[in-house]
Amino acid sequence: MKDYIEKVIDKKLSANDNKNRIREYIQKYLLYVLYKQKIYKKIVFCGGTALRILYNTRRYSEDMDFSLSKNLKEYNFKSILGCINKEFEAAGYNIEISYSDKKSVNDAFLKFPDILYEYGLSSHENEKLSIKIEIDTNPPVGGKEELTLYQSVYMCYILHYDIPSLFAGKMHALLCRQYTKGRDWYDLLWYLMNFRELEPNYSMLNNAIKQTDCKSSEIGSSNWKEELKKAVDAVDIKKAREDVYRFLENPDDIDMLTKENFYRQLNL
Repeated sequence: MKDYIEKVIDKKLSANDNKNRIREYIQKYLLYVLYKQKIYKKIVFCGGTALRILYNTRRYSEDMDFSLSKNLKEYNFKSILGCINKEFEAAGYNIEISYSDKKSVNDAFLKFPDILYEYGLSSHENEKLSIKIEIDTNPPVGGKEELTLYQSVYMCYILHYDIPSLFAGKMHALLCRQYTKGRDWYDLLWYLMNFRELEPNYSMLNNAIKQTDCKSSEIGSSNWKEELKKAVDAVDIKKAREDVYRFLENPDDIDMLTKENFYRQLNL
């Protein structure tokens, strides 16, 4: 419920840190809403926010990414947003929702227009806290789904991809994204440090690459590290560090985001 936000705020932390904490609490409440409304059976949690919430990475996240489940029988984006709006209003939130369902990736912005001012985190009465939701209605084939019983402030089930499939999604972003997103690079370092024997879900990765037509060569166990090394060679690491810094739970982690550490973790 909205009143719990007072317990989320830590006055010893900066306004930016507390904004991250409030956003994350709302993200967790949204996952509970999806469970409560039985929507969680239809969409698969993925991306960096899934890593943060399910595996406790040390960076906060803005957006929430989902893919349609392979077991889906029906899907209505407007209906899902209607359920979210109803539940948040009932919990005491002032919420605004804008959306687009014209492309294969449906997206919506959940905006909370007065929450930062109300809790003393902004001097601007109309500054909005936003969370973007994306649902891929045509995800690459091959992702392996898992169901996890999750407990934080709320207890709920979360349908998500397994670690090799999540890693495949992250690799696809690193190899094919047309701009530098530091959060991708921070997540890559986390994967490499925490799962020493991890390899991506090659079926999902190659199907994703075919969808976006961003590489011609097939990726497998013999070349995935070399492909990542090429991406490391090309990345503007300064820009990556600047992008991710404001989302770090521990700002000192930024010192670990170096090309040398990527090469070391890749054993190349």
